[in-house]
Amino acid sequence: MTTGTESGAERPVVVLGAGPAGMSAGWRLAENHTPSLVLERDAAVGGMGRTLQLGEFGADFGPHTFHIRETDESRHIIQQIRPFFGEDPLILTRGTRVFLQGKYYIYPLELLQVLFGVRPSLSARILLDYLVATVKTVFTPPKKEDSFEEWGVRNLGRTLYDLCFGIYSERVWGLPTSQISSKQAQRVAKLNLKNIILRTLGIRADPAAHFTEYMYPRAGISALYENMAKRYCACGGQLLLESPVVRVDREDNRIAAVTYRRNGRDVTIPCSGVVSTLPLPALVRLITPALPDDVLDHAARLRYRSLKLVYVVINREQLTDFHWVYLLDEDFRINRLSEQKNVSPYMVPKGRTVLCIEVSCWKDEPIWSATDEELFEMAFRDLQKTGFGVDRSEVAEYHVFGIDTAYPVYELNFEEHLVAVLKGVHRLENLLTIGRHGLFLNNSMDDNVLLGTRVADRITSEGFDSARWLDEMLAFMNLRFQGK
Repeated sequence: MTTGTESGAERPVVVLGAGPAGMSAGWRLAENHTPSLVLERDAAVGGMGRTLQLGEFGADFGPHTFHIRETDESRHIIQQIRPFFGEDPLILTRGTRVFLQGKYYIYPLELLQVLFGVRPSLSARILLDYLVATVKTVFTPPKKEDSFEEWGVRNLGRTLYDLCFGIYSERVWGLPTSQISSKQAQRVAKLNLKNIILRTLGIRADPAAHFTEYMYPRAGISALYENMAKRYCACGGQLLLESPVVRVDREDNRIAAVTYRRNGRDVTIPCSGVVSTLPLPALVRLITPALPDDVLDHAARLRYRSLKLVYVVINREQLTDFHWVYLLDEDFRINRLSEQKNVSPYMVPKGRTVLCIEVSCWKDEPIWSATDEELFEMAFRDLQKTGFGVDRSEVAEYHVFGIDTAYPVYELNFEEHLVAVLKGVHRLENLLTIGRHGLFLNNSMDDNVLLGTRVADRITSEGFDSARWLDEMLAFMNLRFQGK
């Protein structure tokens, strides 16, 4: 074992993970002249927000765009990071669709589309069920903690909820929606018929929660974080790839050092503090000596949904004009498909297009350990149900990748466990957590970049104050749980 910092040298802030939140934190620390080290287990920066090389062209690790929210905070952060998008970044208008009963609908849903798109008897049932749900709500107020199903039926009526959210959500999360927290429903969308009607009439919703424009680098989303990493290193920051963390050492209520593995050897580096973007259960397991048993027990109850990504290269100029499509009907096993060319036509050669097909699962399901061929065959069968007429002879190649901690799962009463873990971790005075994994928060890429810059500015100006940081993050998370 070796030690990474010479005696007497200024101890750096160690950032765990070079995804959107971690790389943003490192970049901002370097701009602020605060010594730092970013550790990343993979061979590239960007985390889940990176671009994969598929033979002669690239495709993102799942569909990614950078939201442009109509808020002062969003405008400020976009202005700061715009140079990292490269020359002449693309500004995209939302091109999302849902596939329901053989037809494509604009998402977010517009009521008239649905009512006139389905058969008349189903339209009548949608409206009748909504009226019944509204009357029931008057006499049966919502509980303090209700389920995704209860919340959705109360706000949409049973028929529209089942059609557009219930069946799909059970497939994505791997649980009956009666076992999923209503926080997931609120985070995904403002699920009520009133808001759908307002959108149909063209009345704008909360600009912080609903947005239609995205920014995107022409060469793929990785360009944002690769350019950020270059600037980070140019400002004196140290970035180590293929260097997984193996231990986080604490002395009483402070982190004293971080041990990582590089080139087959363990290296221990004393630090002034840690910013972690690692999944919370993983971070808890790394801390030595261990945190109290109750924190470990609560951490073990936080679960992540895994994801398989099947990339299918097709000998066709273009399949759709959508960015991505949610597949709602019950007979699908796949969740969503996206077409990279529609996000950036500069990434895929003429005469070909590439689809990313997403399949969610648990890591102990057979589908997680299925062969690439088995996953392709399953994905292709579902692709043929979408009406694009793809023939097997048009498939040039396929590639399969897996993400073991893709989405935090919001089971009933998950907040009881989450808050206990966050409080346990942030009792360590110089340890701050951020990002999707570090906060167990299904948030967006722009959120993570914002939090990375915010935590770096806080450390530079005020030092580590984990208790105050936790209060701010709990307030931020509560807004996102409300769909704001």
